[in-house]
Amino acid sequence: MGYLGKENTLIKRDESGKLLPIDVVLELLPDKPNVKLIPMTKGKLSDLMTFPDKEDSIIREHIFEPSYTEEEFKVIKPQIYGAIKMALFSLSTDSSQQEMQDSSVKAILEDSKKKVSSPKED
Repeated sequence: MGYLGKENTLIKRDESGKLLPIDVVLELLPDKPNVKLIPMTKGKLSDLMTFPDKEDSIIREHIFEPSYTEEEFKVIKPQIYGAIKMALFSLSTDSSQQEMQDSSVKAILEDSKKKVSSPKED
């Protein structure tokens, strides 16, 4: 077994330092179309967790093709949005899209159980 090389550990960038888009299959959609996404760096992933109100703008800026205006992105179909979001997280964290979806569903279910077991007092 050899040593881990930098070329396998760094997100690819062009000569000017911009992150390069990667062709990704949207595995969670029935027809499995391709899109080009720009991976999120650790800093962007952290921003996404720290500022959930900026999720749409952060995700939109990482969709290379097809590109959406801010207004178009506001009316994107929820199924498409979810598939792109899972694909982007998957790409950025080196996990499968199905694993991302499963962990999201699990978190939602656990959160709803907590809310049911400890109702708010009026």
